[in-house]
Amino acid sequence: MKHFDKLKLLAAVVTTLLPLAALALPFVPTLDPTSPNNYWYYLKTNGYYCVASSYSNDIQFVYSVSSSNDNHLWCFVGDENSGYKVYNKGLGRYLQAEGLYDQDVYPYTYYQDKDGTNFYLHFYLSYTNTDNYLYQTTYGDQYGSYNYMEYSTETKGVFSVELAKEGVPLPADPQWTRYDADGVGYGYLDGGLGFNASESSNNLCDHNAWSKFYGRVQNCWFTMKSSTSVAVKQYTIVTANDSWGQFQRTLRSWKLQGSNDYYTWVDIDVKTDYPFPFADQKEVVFQVNDTRKFRFFKFMATDGSEVQLSEVWINEQNHTWPNEYTVISEPSCGMPGLLVHECQDCHVRKWTDIPAHGTHSFSEGVCTVCGIDEGETVLLHNGQWAPYFIKAYRGTRADSAGVTYWSQPPLGWNQSADFDDSQWIDLPMPIASPGHSGGALTSLRYNSYWYGEYNSYFFRRVFSLPEVRPNETFTFRCVHDDNMVVYVNGSEVINAQGWTEAPDGCTWLDAREVFKIPASYFKAGENILAVYVQQNWGGAYFDCELTVSPLGGVNGDVTGDGKVDIADVNAVINMMLGKVDKTGAADVTGDGSVDIADVNAVINIMLGK
Repeated sequence: MKHFDKLKLLAAVVTTLLPLAALALPFVPTLDPTSPNNYWYYLKTNGYYCVASSYSNDIQFVYSVSSSNDNHLWCFVGDENSGYKVYNKGLGRYLQAEGLYDQDVYPYTYYQDKDGTNFYLHFYLSYTNTDNYLYQTTYGDQYGSYNYMEYSTETKGVFSVELAKEGVPLPADPQWTRYDADGVGYGYLDGGLGFNASESSNNLCDHNAWSKFYGRVQNCWFTMKSSTSVAVKQYTIVTANDSWGQFQRTLRSWKLQGSNDYYTWVDIDVKTDYPFPFADQKEVVFQVNDTRKFRFFKFMATDGSEVQLSEVWINEQNHTWPNEYTVISEPSCGMPGLLVHECQDCHVRKWTDIPAHGTHSFSEGVCTVCGIDEGETVLLHNGQWAPYFIKAYRGTRADSAGVTYWSQPPLGWNQSADFDDSQWIDLPMPIASPGHSGGALTSLRYNSYWYGEYNSYFFRRVFSLPEVRPNETFTFRCVHDDNMVVYVNGSEVINAQGWTEAPDGCTWLDAREVFKIPASYFKAGENILAVYVQQNWGGAYFDCELTVSPLGGVNGDVTGDGKVDIADVNAVINMMLGKVDKTGAADVTGDGSVDIADVNAVINIMLGK
């Protein structure tokens, strides 16, 4: 018999649960009550077994039960955060208030520990802010007496479980080989085989960036277990110890999944065609801020042929950086070098720029090493000598009814140095399609892959200027494939259609395009250089640099002697004829080319026009 008069005002959701994190549960919980891996139990109280009735949705109390009758079987569904609801296999319903009601207006009944073996069945009434407990009582009328479920704020029925059907056991705790910054341990459970025994998936959680997985993409998977349930705020993938030399093995697409029963897996994060860096033992962090807690994690690569990487870690990591470092590349006159510190514990590396030494080697006004004009100052260097990191946002193209739509970045991306780009990719530049189609740009260096055609990137570089004078000339040099738009502090300053034309086998000095940007677009303090590159078909490539002319420079002073005269006219003509480098202050008009318009411009300046 159901007591609707007592239940009509019950709330629908349990909102208060006692902490469960430290419990030694008398059962193995599940997240999916339909999983074939579940453990099933008999639910007992006062010497009786609780059985679901197929007729009334009530609980019946019997002295004996059968594991072949699904109405006799119960499991516990949930986790330490949400609590554990009691589920009947036969009816496919959760225990609610009294018995098994088939309406969700009644609050679910939850497990509450008593002594680690026995427990109470608890539910919360939000409208009265009271905790209620189920217990067994006897009801009698003219038809006789029988036991049924009752509830009270005072009486607590004591329940226990007895294993009826054992599910697939959960993996035992492994050796904890890695701890996150909160002290949670992680250990390897299972995974795919690499090309040899020393480069298999067991290296992916061994706390050692010197070791790696190297093998086929379909074998690049592994599972690990954490020492306690944990929500993934971020995760880390560490590149292999020879990623720079073997960039064709770069990780491209993958997914990270979580589970609490080692059977039901859900996606935590999925990446496709990600421009992973070619850098040895580099820690690449991905923010996800997932609120769900899991005990098991699965990582798998999903695209490509061969792949290698060294570690996959959950949440923030601690590192011990020594004072000693290794110089990867020496600085040049206008380009910084690179040094690395290596963590004493796990051998992850971090990169630091070594400032350029500024001792140039000029020939006919152009440095033969870094390519800047005599007296110029490098504000943002290119990546041909040492990689630089840029904030990047990838866009896609969609076609609908003959109309092409290009995705747009967040509002304000090109206007302010303070724009929040923390969720953008931290991309090592230059970027290119693999082999960039074997064309003229093949010999140019690149440090990350640009995957696919018909997509685009939005790039941001922030830099600081102590002051800006009106007669300064800023020079932007780049190689772009395909269309490019450049902004300075929100203003469009360059719009170049098509790709950079360059001779076969060119160097950076041969390939780059040159654009002049007036000083009026810049300001003292923080500045933002923002670049949009639209890739249409074929290969892809992008690299850029920004320099500024000497303070006090004079427009039209091509020779750099502080005045504008016939020598400057001759210098422009020589550059037009290819006798000297095509770049530099000879582009007086700032249209990206040196031609007769620049000769006329110099003459007009000489004449005071």
